[in-house]
Amino acid sequence: MEDQDKGGQDKGDEYGAPPGGATDRGLIAAKTGLKIGSNYARYLSRRITGTNKEEARGELHTRNAEDLFAELSKLRGTALKMAQGLSMEPGVLPEQFHQILSKAQYEVPAMGPALVRRLVTQALGAPPEKAFADFSFPAMAAASLGQVHRATLHDGRQVAVKVQYPNVRESIDSDLRLVRGIAGRFIDAQAIDPYLKEVRDRMMEETNYLLEGQNLEVFAGRFDSSQIIIPQWVKETSTERVLTMTYVEGVHLKEYLASNPTQEDRDRYGQLLWDTIHTQIVADHLTVHADAHPGNFMFRPDGRLAILDFGCVKRFPRDFRDNLLELFKARMSGDQARQERVYTALELLPADLKPDERAYLLEIIGAMGDIIASLYEADVYDFGSGVLLERFKEVMPKFMGREAYKYRRPIGSHHFVFVNRLLGGLMSILTQLGAHIDTRYARKCLSS
Repeated sequence: MEDQDKGGQDKGDEYGAPPGGATDRGLIAAKTGLKIGSNYARYLSRRITGTNKEEARGELHTRNAEDLFAELSKLRGTALKMAQGLSMEPGVLPEQFHQILSKAQYEVPAMGPALVRRLVTQALGAPPEKAFADFSFPAMAAASLGQVHRATLHDGRQVAVKVQYPNVRESIDSDLRLVRGIAGRFIDAQAIDPYLKEVRDRMMEETNYLLEGQNLEVFAGRFDSSQIIIPQWVKETSTERVLTMTYVEGVHLKEYLASNPTQEDRDRYGQLLWDTIHTQIVADHLTVHADAHPGNFMFRPDGRLAILDFGCVKRFPRDFRDNLLELFKARMSGDQARQERVYTALELLPADLKPDERAYLLEIIGAMGDIIASLYEADVYDFGSGVLLERFKEVMPKFMGREAYKYRRPIGSHHFVFVNRLLGGLMSILTQLGAHIDTRYARKCLSS
């Protein structure tokens, strides 16, 4: 252990501190673009030589996804968070991207021991070997903002210690400026600013581990039960950049599915997740766990579902949440005039629309609304049928065709950023589970 600490960064620390400067991060982004361009040139040459088109296209998508993940892993932070989100969006990217970018949920290359020791010492004022009775340097999991280590407190409690990567907080603004520059080629850059501010605000909160500890306490008070388990915050060994919480046993979705669980078991876990999220949406505290990706849930031997990460928590204004519920009621009742009134309140139909723009937006909003409403129309929805993904694939061309390019403004309140993230993550997990969900409780919650 002492040998690893000599000379600062040990040999195994090839994934050390991510670059924090805008120039260095921009160079990595540019390098990624060059790699993807090279892959595309290789794909075209293979097509010219008569290679099977489907095979060549599949290899292109795989190479691009692997290169994108490799470079984003170096950046971590906001860039990798976006990869995380893309891996859960149905119908947006080819399947190869979903498979490879899903590693951003908990399989990012970890920092080496020397850097971890340095970060923990800076945060806690003592090296990990003294701050804890025992500290395991190999990371249990590594994701976009930090990595997690097993440890034992001096009182014998088993804990998980999350260590934030260096430069993450400092890189948020430069990453979002890069996103704004790219997005500005396709849409009105000024119009996207409220959405980027929303992302920035939540990301800044997520890098404050003391705030996450407080969220752990709040949500544990609401949901820790015979069916849901939430880690307990250990304040005395937590700071803004190191978070200690009680260790929770369980396996992630990938390992759980590999164990070949019964349909009944998958349905039960899916129902727990579905009902817990709907309970949050309608509750008076107006606060939801908005990071529904597989890395944040564990399936336990005792049948309970563990929810692990409370860094990304969204607090909705009451009028926005109430308008969401009003829209659900209007959609389920088929009241078109009522729906359009709520669309306006939610900023989905701006007042200055031209007739053709209004018609286009009503079409795509209606198509997306049909998909969401279909989840609740029957008492049981089968997420394993494949119908949901097919419906998303059918509607995506409406978002990406010529008409979409003409309409160069994002629509909807900026609060939708995390509503969409929550819904996308929920549907992705339930689809992977192939769960049969009883929708009656959720339908009652949203309609009352």
